[in-house]
Amino acid sequence: MKKAPLMTLNFRFMRIPLLLCTFFVMATVCTKLSFSVPTVNLSNNLIETILGSGYVLKSTGHSGVFSLMKIVRTPLAEKTADSISSPPETDHMQLPKKSDKPAQVKISHSTGYDININDYLTGKPAFLEEDISVLIVHTHTTESYTPSEKYNYTPSDTDRTRDKEFNTVRVGKEIASILEANGIRVQHDTTINDYPSYNGSYNRSSMNVQNAIQNDSSIKIVLDVHRDAIEGANGEKVKYTFTKDGKTGACVMFVVGSNLSGLTHEEWKTNMQFAATLQQHIQSFYPDLMRPINFRSQRFNQHLAPGAVIVEVGTNGNTLEEALFGAECFANALADYLKKAG
Repeated sequence: MKKAPLMTLNFRFMRIPLLLCTFFVMATVCTKLSFSVPTVNLSNNLIETILGSGYVLKSTGHSGVFSLMKIVRTPLAEKTADSISSPPETDHMQLPKKSDKPAQVKISHSTGYDININDYLTGKPAFLEEDISVLIVHTHTTESYTPSEKYNYTPSDTDRTRDKEFNTVRVGKEIASILEANGIRVQHDTTINDYPSYNGSYNRSSMNVQNAIQNDSSIKIVLDVHRDAIEGANGEKVKYTFTKDGKTGACVMFVVGSNLSGLTHEEWKTNMQFAATLQQHIQSFYPDLMRPINFRSQRFNQHLAPGAVIVEVGTNGNTLEEALFGAECFANALADYLKKAG
């Protein structure tokens, strides 16, 4: 019987399939190995430090492909108003060198008390030694300032607006931001308490303060941020300003209440001691920032906390720029006061 011829393989036609198979096997192995190797994530800041050239890596849009991009830092002064409306528009300045002027604290009032402000400047209130936080509220929330080219708005009423970028909330935001930057715990209640009805504003803000304290017993300081309104003999708006390093700001005034209106307020002297010693500290850095403390018969919800005080930042004659600068100086000195007292 004749044997059948052996079949032979023609490897010429097998080369391409074998090469493709080998490629896919190697690719699979390399992929698995790459996932098993730990990776290091480098931030742009770290890369910039390593390169020391002001460049960072920028993705080109293609997977795994990057290019070096030069960092361009825009000077702060070139930022637009829209970009700085919130948070505050400037890096918070450091406290200036202490003034050579003596820090004289003055008080103005027409109450029945014969009060000597020097009696409240002997030592700081004991509650400052506790673990404390600050609550910022706005009883007259819609109070606003004279419109300017930079901060122009349409008032909803005379020197008032519900737009929180232009009323006292914006000033409170500035204060809160600086305190937080200094490691001080802050709550900022931006509730509008004087609209639609101005009457009852203090009752509404009182409820907000009580609720906040009930939820956080560390709240010992309550800053009720307002702006004043003063009219001259001819009906013109009156404003008080100070100048620091060539920049003009709105002056700040504390209003301290008492029990003379008939409402219970046994700890008003603690409020006064807090306001007086704080004002003395502020004036050691900014001797022209503070107006005399305004002592009043009304309670102003200040019975709710030992460090409760009304903070009048500017008047309706000031611009928002002036109010923000005054608030910035005030908050920087307040932060220093709290850190040294604690």
